[in-house]
Amino acid sequence: MKRSKVVIGIFVALILVVLTIVLLAFTVFVVRDVQVEAAVSSHLIDEAKIIESSGLTRGKNIISIDKSRVIADIEKENPYVEITNVERDFPSKVIIHATVRTGIMLLPSEDGANAAVIDSSAKVLNVLSAADAAKVGVTTVSGLAFRVPPEGVISLVGSTVSFTNESCGKILKDIATAAADPNLDVSGTSFRTLFRSIDFVAGEGITAYVQTNKGVTLVLDSTLSTSIYQQLYTCLYFYASEDVEIDRTRGYIILDRDSDHVAYKWVASIGESN
Repeated sequence: MKRSKVVIGIFVALILVVLTIVLLAFTVFVVRDVQVEAAVSSHLIDEAKIIESSGLTRGKNIISIDKSRVIADIEKENPYVEITNVERDFPSKVIIHATVRTGIMLLPSEDGANAAVIDSSAKVLNVLSAADAAKVGVTTVSGLAFRVPPEGVISLVGSTVSFTNESCGKILKDIATAAADPNLDVSGTSFRTLFRSIDFVAGEGITAYVQTNKGVTLVLDSTLSTSIYQQLYTCLYFYASEDVEIDRTRGYIILDRDSDHVAYKWVASIGESN
């Protein structure tokens, strides 16, 4: 009899604990304050619009917040904004950490009518007409395009682009990722300041011709055993080296196939590389 009373007592206590937790969750741990903390000062970070698009309404349970969903909703409505974290500050505050995305490349549509401004992660920040795109000072891409969805090009804004050639698209993303590596530190505005254009030519493999704004072109080859990162790193090291005398206003920096190790050289034309 006593044992039955103990079991019943434990069961009742557990129920009370659960009810208390539920009560706290719906009365104490609810959203009462949402703040935006910006990593940089920019007119592109509209605090009111970010909070509105987050869906974090007052009274919402703070524990059940789906961070990935909140980030996706905000970034879809605010394409130039990158949410680095959604922080719960118990019991009732949510802090949205935001920074600004930088458009670094201009990618044409498959029909040639438009061009998308994309960042280093291939997210579409804006879509322009071909005429307006010609006036934008970012790195242009040719030999590769983005697919136009049935909903139209505007629906792509805030989404990751879909490439007409996924192999070329991967190389493009590898170039952007490599450039953003701290060892190279050619990201954001530095990327479009250094690189004028990226042209893809497909054959037995894929060759990416990365032209600098000074005029010389870096040649990256998908058939090589070295990664795109290593190729870009070595090309840029050679390009920036004060120990080599090259014409940095024209010509190409290509792999020196006669070298015993991974090294690059300058040639006036591609025909000289054979």
